[in-house]
This record gives sequence, structure tokens and C-alpha cells, in this order.
Amino acid sequence: MNKKVDFVVRTAILLALAVLLQSLRLFLPIPSLVDQYVIGSLVNFCLIVAAITVGVEGGLMVAILTPVVAFLQSVLPNPVMVPFVALGNAALVVLVALLYRKNKYLALAAGAMCKFLVLYIMVVHVAIPLFMPDMPLPAKELLTLKFSWPQLVTASVGGMLALMVLPVLEKALKRR
Repeated sequence: MNKKVDFVVRTAILLALAVLLQSLRLFLPIPSLVDQYVIGSLVNFCLIVAAITVGVEGGLMVAILTPVVAFLQSVLPNPVMVPFVALGNAALVVLVALLYRKNKYLALAAGAMCKFLVLYIMVVHVAIPLFMPDMPLPAKELLTLKFSWPQLVTASVGGMLALMVLPVLEKALKRR
């Protein structure tokens, strides 16, 4: 298969998988805080697999489009959040794509930590104060919680899932 076509097909499949997994929250009766761990881990898994299999460019496509879909599904409370979540996703994708071949564990740990830090700083110290200052305190606290340490957990779990799936995926891709 042509390399460009291969790249487009793989990126599209990973984006479709991420959107499908993200959409599970619309069909499964899972409480909001639990769904963040399950769905968030699965979406981070897709981001990491994209970073490794289609590189920075394909991974960034998935990283940027998934928060747009999350907003359209009413998961993100405000359109202002879309670029901040995309930036956190992008941090994960770029670090994993750049470091994975050197040290996969370092890549996954650094990517998860960076995503957590970017999201926490951008949401808590930029998005909320600048774009949502009138948000009621309980909503601010919930948003702060959702974009703090759970992001580190879901990115780390996504990385562990990727470590389990990638060898099987690589073997399957070599056979074709």
C-alpha cells in the first residue's frame, strides 16, 4: 500500500476508534467520575497508539479532534475547553512519539506527566480564571478535580494498555 494512503487509513482508524470509545459514555450508564477513568484511559490509549504507529502528525490529528467530539457530546462544558484539552493531548502525543523508540517507559511516564501538568495549569490557571470566572464554586472545584491528578491516572493506564496491545499490533502489521 502507498505510504500516504497507509498513513491516512491508520490515522482514520485510530481516530474512529477513539471517537467510538469516547461515545461509550453516551450508551453506558456509568457515573461521571467513573466514566472519566474508563473512557479517559481508553482515549489516552488511542492517542498513545497513534503517536507510536502514525507519528506526531497523525497523533496530533487524533489529539485535536477528540476534544472537539467531546464538546459536541456535551462532555466538555464549554467550547473554551477544547483547545486546552487538545493541548494536553498534544503534549502526550509529542512526547511519546519522540521518546518511545529510545525508552518506551520513559516516553509513557513523561507523556502522562506532561499531559497532566499542561491540563492542570491551563485549565485551573488560565481557562477558569480568564474564560469562566463567574462559574459557581462547586463547578470550578469539580472542573479542577477532573483536570488534575485523574489526568495522570488515565494517561498512565492508557500507556499500560498500549504496552499490552502494541506488540500484538506490530506483529499483525508485519504479517501483511
